Amino acid sequence: MGSFISLLKTPKTQIGFLLTLIFITAFFNNPSLKVALVFVLSVGSTLLFDLLFLKARGIKPFFPSASLVTGSIIGLLTSPLAIWYIPVTIAAFAVFSKNFIRFDNRHVFNPAAFGLLVSTLIFANPVSWWAVSFQQFSIFNFQFSIPFIILLSPALVSIVRMKRYRITLSFLFVYILMNTTFNSKFLASPAGGLILNSITDPTTLFFTTVMLPEPMTTPNNHKRQIIFGAFVALLAITISLWNSTALDAFILALLIGNAVFFKFR
Repeated sequence: MGSFISLLKTPKTQIGFLLTLIFITAFFNNPSLKVALVFVLSVGSTLLFDLLFLKARGIKPFFPSASLVTGSIIGLLTSPLAIWYIPVTIAAFAVFSKNFIRFDNRHVFNPAAFGLLVSTLIFANPVSWWAVSFQQFSIFNFQFSIPFIILLSPALVSIVRMKRYRITLSFLFVYILMNTTFNSKFLASPAGGLILNSITDPTTLFFTTVMLPEPMTTPNNHKRQIIFGAFVALLAITISLWNSTALDAFILALLIGNAVFFKFR
């Protein structure tokens, strides 16, 4: 019982629980068997593959709470229309990268991002932000904003408890600045509205509070955290402007950032 309570207190388990709440709001927004199946397959496959790979590495099995987070992210970002083997394959590559693409006893890439990118390359299956893109904030309707508040809940762990706010804030500052500058100049859109839309965009907020500050693949040094966040934001904007393929700008920028900053953690 004591070990179970200790497990519940870990940041990864808490984020996994909050991601499940986000899925529940997405399911109520789009209730279907396919939605539930993709999420269950993603989480279940990730946990299973992690246990198998741990055994293959000769490591004593333990509950892989990190895989609970990884599987939940995959379930939230994989289209409910995907064939069943796609989330399973994403999970396999995600956990493979965590267990076998390692240096200095640490994995290099954000596992969920790695699996999602490989899936895009193999199956031409683009990343779908379906479960984290419908939440909108409204100051006029609190009940309507509840899913948006739940979407932000992982920030209590990643930003507040784990103190990774430097990465998130530096990313948002550079991303919003560049996005606003580009769009207001070339699309003749009002800067104020662009800033507000960027700040409240649910996809951007999920990425910056859940995926971007993942502690095992990002710098621990405070100054490098700021540089890392700004670097990924710069890459994301650049890729979104010049990318003519189906590769997701956020996912690709994050993985490049992981690789570049691996030796500077």
